[in-house]
Amino acid sequence: MPAVDRIDTSSERTPLLAGTPTPTISSRSPSPGNPITVSSTSETLAGEGYNDNDPTLSPSAAAASQLRALLRPRVIIVSLFLIFLLEIVIGVSVPPINAIMESIICRQVHPDLFPSPGQGHPPVVEPAIPTLPDIFSVVLPGGGLHRIRHFAGGVVLVDDPACKAPGVQGYLAMLRGWQSTFESIVGLIVTVPYGILSDRWGRRGVMALSMAGIVASYAFMYLVFYFEDIIPLWVSLLSAAFQLFGGGGTVLVAMIYTMLADVIPSEERAVVFFRITSVFLGSQMIAGPIGGALLDWSPWLPLLLSLFAGVLCNVLILAYPETVHVHARKRTGQEEDEEARDGYENWAKTLRARIASLWKKAGEGAMEAWDFIVTNQSVAFMLIALTFLVLGRYVSELLLQYATDRYGWSWSKASLVLTVRNGGSLFTLLVVLPAVSWFCIQRLGMDSVSKDLWLARWSGILYIIGSLIIACAVNGTLFSVGLAWYALGSGMLAMLRSLVNAVVEEHHVGILNSLIGFTEVLGMTFAGPALAESLSIGLERGGAWVGLPFFLSAVLFTISTVVVWVFRLPQNKRGLVGEVAV
Repeated sequence: MPAVDRIDTSSERTPLLAGTPTPTISSRSPSPGNPITVSSTSETLAGEGYNDNDPTLSPSAAAASQLRALLRPRVIIVSLFLIFLLEIVIGVSVPPINAIMESIICRQVHPDLFPSPGQGHPPVVEPAIPTLPDIFSVVLPGGGLHRIRHFAGGVVLVDDPACKAPGVQGYLAMLRGWQSTFESIVGLIVTVPYGILSDRWGRRGVMALSMAGIVASYAFMYLVFYFEDIIPLWVSLLSAAFQLFGGGGTVLVAMIYTMLADVIPSEERAVVFFRITSVFLGSQMIAGPIGGALLDWSPWLPLLLSLFAGVLCNVLILAYPETVHVHARKRTGQEEDEEARDGYENWAKTLRARIASLWKKAGEGAMEAWDFIVTNQSVAFMLIALTFLVLGRYVSELLLQYATDRYGWSWSKASLVLTVRNGGSLFTLLVVLPAVSWFCIQRLGMDSVSKDLWLARWSGILYIIGSLIIACAVNGTLFSVGLAWYALGSGMLAMLRSLVNAVVEEHHVGILNSLIGFTEVLGMTFAGPALAESLSIGLERGGAWVGLPFFLSAVLFTISTVVVWVFRLPQNKRGLVGEVAV
């Protein structure tokens, strides 16, 4: 387990860890009973979004602004590369994981499709190129023809319509759904504690631990596949336990957004978040087809590639600068004495006492996080919208299986067709949304926060339309049209993240983004089994019922969109047009 280096927190005493109440967003003032020692300049930076070029900044705040400006390019560049590699880890592994799990389930349901060597199957046809898998055909008693491919570790892939039957696909959807749920439960347990830990010890160490847990999780799943004759397939669900170390992808993404929020002014975050999402989508366009193409050679090639990319991610995290200390705050002499004394005592404590102290601080932080939600209605409202948005977006995880089931496509072809969605999302984020943003700001006179709110509202409507078209698509052409409409709403999550970061104090962004991750994980906990079960029901009933998961996602998007349309910005965040135009 990678070590988490403790950093000097003398310049960043997070109120969430100190146990002081969180000021409300509307008042921007501390609670009368427990005042928070924050300089007026720092309060302005936190409440209204800092400005690195503001000549009225105090010397300490000016130094912090200069540090942010210095670290900003490096944090952005490393984040872009990390997101790219992270999607390679995930994207290239999806087609082979689905194909291997499908064949293992199909072997259990239809053992007659997989004759053992002693049962007189036809001889193996030697491939022309040694690196190609062994391929041979088996003629079934009923006259059907299918293809069997054998690979290292006893993995056998078969192309047969029987493997697309509801019994096989329903069980596959259930396994994938519960896999997501177990990972979500892990996130629910550790997301907020790791967020608190990042505010005290630093972001980079938490990120490294998260990435190590992700790589270990994938490696365990691949071992289950390799020894599939010995280890039952359901054991792969236990791979989620490895993500207890670092919190998995939820904590990792939360830390990326937190480090970006640490060094980027609030008015510039939406643009950077769009770039992050664009890189994510661009890497998806590459990863999916690569995984599908390599699957035609061997499922182990994309799986090993994903592990290699995961190791590179951990190396790349070392290039991050630590950003937890960049917020300028004025501390009293009493606070300095307390921190010095705490530091001396921490070194003198035993390991057991240090762990007990950490759990105590985590408990205090969790209570403070709850108070933060209760006393900040704007944040609570947006978290509701984010929860239902994540619930609806989970249906994207079913797109690959949905396409192979409904239209009879291979995993490789479905991976290629799904680039329509990724390409459309990339075009939306790089062309459509910047153009609309320019029009809203330059022509309509909106400020950046109000603009993000309106774009999030309309993006939700586009999500609803796209989901309904996909649900009703009776052929691949309509399916592609639905994917294009769905892609037009792809900026909604980034805009909601930007909005919620804009209405809180800067020194709370760590716990805020962890809470966002917490709500996302909470949503996926229920979305995985629910949408997987809806796909299973749809496949069993056939006809229009096959689109049931996307009808459900349209309902979830509707709830999220209604919440965003009802939401009103705090009074001090309304721009020239803003909510007056509502």
